[in-house]
Amino acid sequence: MTLDFQPEHIVVNDADGILSISLNRPEKRNAITSQMIAEMICTLDHASNDPGVRVIVVKGTGKGFCPGDDLGGMGDVPSPLLQYASVPITHAGLQQLIRELPKPVIAAVHGYAFGVGLDLAMACDFRIVSDDIVLQDQRVMARGMHALTGCAWFHPRVMGITRAMAFLVLGEPMDAETAVNVGMVTSRCPADALAETTDQLAHRLAGAPTKAIGLMKHQIHTGIEMDHPEFMSYVAPLMQSVTIRDREEGIAAFLEKRPPQFTGE
Repeated sequence: MTLDFQPEHIVVNDADGILSISLNRPEKRNAITSQMIAEMICTLDHASNDPGVRVIVVKGTGKGFCPGDDLGGMGDVPSPLLQYASVPITHAGLQQLIRELPKPVIAAVHGYAFGVGLDLAMACDFRIVSDDIVLQDQRVMARGMHALTGCAWFHPRVMGITRAMAFLVLGEPMDAETAVNVGMVTSRCPADALAETTDQLAHRLAGAPTKAIGLMKHQIHTGIEMDHPEFMSYVAPLMQSVTIRDREEGIAAFLEKRPPQFTGE
């Protein structure tokens, strides 16, 4: 995949249908800047339109994933990036883009994820964390901040209001085992196995029926706000309006007792 710009705050790699986006400000522990948000949005825009990209992995360089915003200053967005972005260059815009992207997005989280850095991971479809992870949001209790970047939307939906209230108000850290048990993350693994574990899932998804995954992702995110009759009415026309070519291959492979060869279409 070829980008129209040269990233400075992220590192982008593309191979075997897997697009890897690494937050790359290790001297600042990967603290988020406005430029980083813009670079991620523009990269995801390209990925959305590139049929060769089947899955996206978001991760961090250095000692951890992301501590949140750079409180020393978010900085400006280089003017060329302003014309490329399909959504507002904000946390809300980035999270919306990830959630609406018709391809699976994996967050590979090591070391720490704090505040809006954790919100970024929560916007992803799969979250794999290392056993040494520390997940925490101290913006309310320790800093008296507004914390308006999605945490109060994501966390009650994955762990319930009672746990979310304690996590977001008291600001106490959560470890990997607890995060799995409350549904905050998909899975955990030893720190030295995170890259391999993430790679295995990424390759599995890269060989999967991408369009079918995108449709299921859309149903989940849209349907969670609907009651059952409303949801069933909403999805009823999708069989006719959405064509998934991999469906024929999947059925044929089942009948012929062979592994399917999906194209992502």
